[in-house]
Amino acid sequence: MAAYLFQLELSEFTDDIAAAVPTHRDYINRLFAEGRLLSYSVSVHRNMIWCVINAEDEQEAMEMVLSFPLYQHFTEVSCHPLLFHNTLPSSIPGISLN
Repeated sequence: MAAYLFQLELSEFTDDIAAAVPTHRDYINRLFAEGRLLSYSVSVHRNMIWCVINAEDEQEAMEMVLSFPLYQHFTEVSCHPLLFHNTLPSSIPGISLN
């Protein structure tokens, strides 16, 4: 699998976007649970989203972005293949079978 950084520009925040946010968050949370989404950030002005997607290839990553419930509100989408993506380890301790 490879990692892809997406920069997504949103149109002006409207009631239509606000109504789509709960469905969008559910989709994002599902991608995290599946290990397909590695990070997700939204600017304080709600006009930019950055996310790192784990996919077999760029086409598969783009198909995930096309499935975002907010996709129709994106004014620009750019994809950047990454050599690697490092993050801090999760603060949740591992399970002990003792």
